[in-house]
Amino acid sequence: MAEDVTDFDVVVIGGGPAGLSAGIIAAYKGLKVAVFEGGTWGGLLSTIYPYKYVFNYPGTPSVMATHLVAEWVRQAADLGVRLIKERVTEITNEKSVTTTEGKYKAKVVIITTGMRPNKLGIPGEIEFSRNNRGVFPYLTEPELFRDKKVLIVGGGDTALDAVIDAHKVTDEIWIAHRKDEFRAAESIVEKIVAQKMGEILYNTELVEIRGDSEVEEVTLHNHKTGSNQDLAVDRVIIAVGLVPNTEVFHHLGLKMNNRFIQVDAEMRTSVEGIFAAGDIVSVYQLASVAAAQGALAAHNAYKYIRQPYWA
Repeated sequence: MAEDVTDFDVVVIGGGPAGLSAGIIAAYKGLKVAVFEGGTWGGLLSTIYPYKYVFNYPGTPSVMATHLVAEWVRQAADLGVRLIKERVTEITNEKSVTTTEGKYKAKVVIITTGMRPNKLGIPGEIEFSRNNRGVFPYLTEPELFRDKKVLIVGGGDTALDAVIDAHKVTDEIWIAHRKDEFRAAESIVEKIVAQKMGEILYNTELVEIRGDSEVEEVTLHNHKTGSNQDLAVDRVIIAVGLVPNTEVFHHLGLKMNNRFIQVDAEMRTSVEGIFAAGDIVSVYQLASVAAAQGALAAHNAYKYIRQPYWA
């Protein structure tokens, strides 16, 4: 149980790549810092992509997501960052932070709450996403997909990365994309097409998921022909983008840029003393970008707090 009020120089909300990076740099600069995470350290890298290899993080051309997260956590702990597993329920303009366990005060708050998978809002989606019944945001456990009939929905990097990972454990893959071309990296698309990893269904949307105890069948709609197709599948991966976790700071009156928190070049929000970094501020949802922004936010938080002569 937390003390009545614990004071920190910096409180970071969210323990993903941006949050852990912010904690590491803030502690390295001598600040008293806490990082709060209500779920799993590493954010989406741990909860959705634990078995995914990260190929675009500099210096680690082929590292498993969970290993990358473990190194961040270890480095943060070694530097004295307070890693606190409590869910933040409120942030005030005065930099007071309330969690499920207690209250904290900071000179600077850095918001790094990240994003969560988007939903299609179709029949069967929520029902079969519980208890490994067949609907997933990624191959969270590859063995659950071995020798299964897999439908992957989406046209971005995450969806096509899922095709490549699914192909390691099954040969029966369908890819449904609502457009007539992919927005994923060209190299990934070329690899999937050249190796015939799955049957591509362009201009196609998933409209219903059915089954008894697990997924057994889906209905697909081709919006060009207007026709429906029923397809027998065992697993469905829905990778149709991410939505920001905005609930905890919605009342602060932060300026927004569409879905994202608006920040300046120093990662400052429109509220003094509150910074933001990572997926919550950027359309570039890459671990490398989030980590860099977290480091930049921490550096500028240091300048805000210490006001060094060189600033």
